[in-house]
Amino acid sequence: MDHRVFITLLFVLSGTVNVILIKWMNNQLVEGSDGKLHRFQHPVALTLLMFLAEFLCFGIYKLINAVIRRRGLNTEQDHILIRGSNEFHPLIMLLPAFLRTIASILLFTGLYLTYATSFQMIRGVALIFVGLFSTMYLNQTLSSRHWLAIFTMTCGIVDILALDVQRVEYDNQTLPHTDHNTILTGDLLVIIAEVLHAFLYVYEEKHLKASDLVPIQAAGWQGLFGMIITALAAVCLNFAPSVVPFNEGSRGVFDDLTDIIPQLRGNKMLIIALIGFACSCAIYNCVGMSIAKFSSSGNRLLADGIRVYFIWAFVIFAEWEILNLITIMGLLILQTGIVMYRQAIFLEWYRSTLARWQRIRYMDMNADAGPTPSSQQADVI
Repeated sequence: MDHRVFITLLFVLSGTVNVILIKWMNNQLVEGSDGKLHRFQHPVALTLLMFLAEFLCFGIYKLINAVIRRRGLNTEQDHILIRGSNEFHPLIMLLPAFLRTIASILLFTGLYLTYATSFQMIRGVALIFVGLFSTMYLNQTLSSRHWLAIFTMTCGIVDILALDVQRVEYDNQTLPHTDHNTILTGDLLVIIAEVLHAFLYVYEEKHLKASDLVPIQAAGWQGLFGMIITALAAVCLNFAPSVVPFNEGSRGVFDDLTDIIPQLRGNKMLIIALIGFACSCAIYNCVGMSIAKFSSSGNRLLADGIRVYFIWAFVIFAEWEILNLITIMGLLILQTGIVMYRQAIFLEWYRSTLARWQRIRYMDMNADAGPTPSSQQADVI
């Protein structure tokens, strides 16, 4: 199997497992610190666990380096996991860690309030803003095909938002609240988070390519900074009073950390789910950085969009949601825009490759022809 196919498949599957595990944990009713049943909703704690898993990638990077050096091999650059430059300023990962902290908390909260399928489909909005930010930050240009694809994706997302407000009345098995405002709030939180993610992806692509960073090392530093930022946020949000639907804990705060231990004791399967969540996050983010470095942020999101099919298949099989023709229509419109965007990227890649091949061929022809004879008269002796 081609390593690119394997990386893409690993990226898609880890992201799919990530969403399914979070939604499953959100649906679990377990006794909290007050002895009452509460849903397992801890977006800040999940974000902290995600960064902890990313930080462990730094240990894996050091371990691989140590093994290679111990064996006396000078093939660090040939190993796909540690290919790149070892010299870079770690503070480059501070801004991505800050953005990912905010975006992850918003994403986990939005997923709690909305459908798993809508969550993944709405995440396609990141591709729109990646295209816009790329023009400003990476000096890329958007062709008419790109703009048409962006317009089509926008229509699909608007259709999904409108349908979510309607189907909440008859399809609410996985929803904690069944009012229109709550599910619309969840969808809007996902959109805001994806705008932050779009800028994050473009920023990572620029520095991963410009500084030739090792993706697994960059993920480790981002995990370290993210843990520090999230820990500070956890202290604040553990005491911040909140309103419905953001106060599912025992004390009515945004993320009641005192409920975590009693809930884990009440349902041991949550521990296994958290371990799986941490592993999937580490794989997903590291592989995503690799795709951004060796390809582009656009292709990273195009690959990420594939997992919507796996999520749809799972929720229908598990009977979490009801199959709706209007939802499928919104998905088809969204996927049409994504396919159009992918074709635009493919055409640009094809044209650039063809132009590069023609330049190389022209240089080879000039080299074979030898030096051009001079038109000046020869010196007379």
